[in-house]
Amino acid sequence: MDGLRALDTADIVVVGGGIVGLCAAFELSRRGYDVVIAEQRMFAFGASGRNPGALWLQLRRSGCELELARRGLERYAAYEEELGPTFEFRRNGGLFYYENEAQKAVLDDYVEDRRAVGLDVSFVTPREALKHSNVLPESAIGAVYCPDDAQIDTQAFARGLGAACLRRGVRVFQNTAVLGTLRQGDTVIGVRTVRGDIHAGGVVWATGAWSVNLRSEGIDLPIVTSRVGQMVTQPIAYSPGAVLHGPRGVASCGALTDLPSYDPRVFAPPRPTGADDGFGYDDTLTQNTEGALLIGNSFDGPGSLNPHISMSATQAMIDTTLDRGARLGELGVTGLWAGLVGHTRDQLPIVDRIEGIYVNTGHSYGVATGPVCGEILAQMIVGESDPLREHLAMDRPRLHDRE
Repeated sequence: MDGLRALDTADIVVVGGGIVGLCAAFELSRRGYDVVIAEQRMFAFGASGRNPGALWLQLRRSGCELELARRGLERYAAYEEELGPTFEFRRNGGLFYYENEAQKAVLDDYVEDRRAVGLDVSFVTPREALKHSNVLPESAIGAVYCPDDAQIDTQAFARGLGAACLRRGVRVFQNTAVLGTLRQGDTVIGVRTVRGDIHAGGVVWATGAWSVNLRSEGIDLPIVTSRVGQMVTQPIAYSPGAVLHGPRGVASCGALTDLPSYDPRVFAPPRPTGADDGFGYDDTLTQNTEGALLIGNSFDGPGSLNPHISMSATQAMIDTTLDRGARLGELGVTGLWAGLVGHTRDQLPIVDRIEGIYVNTGHSYGVATGPVCGEILAQMIVGESDPLREHLAMDRPRLHDRE
């Protein structure tokens, strides 16, 4: 390794070319920094490009989680003005539908809580819900609608922002795995890659689940990795519509699960054959602009970096879909994939300087939080303040609370 040549020199090297890393690089370049990106595969190859692109407000907990989502939507609107309509930013709202009266009873409290934090939410009938989305399952007997929920094409966003970074002079090294940091005493002076050393005045680590590899640097981040699976169908007629969330698994719906009236038995996830105790499900259904339906999400493989979808996860998505009626069950399956995510105990990302490295990781909802946390990290490096920074620090109490 000692014979590796110098690959580049910059003010900042960003490790990771997903949404989080690209947003950080773009915001730093906008502030006048000379930036290099090192990505082990290609833009948005991992979890950043393997998701439905849903931008939920109504599902987010009040406080920092909801504020991050709100600011994330604002950042996407700003990016659309700067990049043009290149990433299918669709503000058609979101539907949280229900299939029985027990779910409706809890959602009564959910609607009251969401209105109390300033969200525009309301119950709609199945007929009204179908006006917002023509892929609403036949099993839905009503829904909660929020017009502020939105959706993007994450791969198109990564391509567009990557191209914008290049136009701003950011150098990008794709298919370039980073082996570790370069240090002079206690000072980080760059990174070592498979292609050579990149020397920099600062290192931003934005590798998602792969941030656990910082343990080799003596940095043990309090994140847990898991695999998030999705099923993709053949295209059907596309109609711009709302993103959908169902009641059969609410793993990421903190605003619901925090309610005193929440009963996990009422929103129980599927239990496929062979699933381990760590199996979870987040009942989503969206359509991309090509017309394909994206069905999921399964959660399994806790603590693993295995990116291959399991048979149990596949069974959960198929069984849940078939149980909702023949209309969806007739569609052909064109893709099954999984993305690795790393989440924290309190479901908020970590944006901080740790042992000489700027860390931006732990994004449970990286599509929503990536843009705003890229901005917060850039502000941190520049020395600007932000009211949310203390909630994202490594030493925040909730991150280490054992209760």
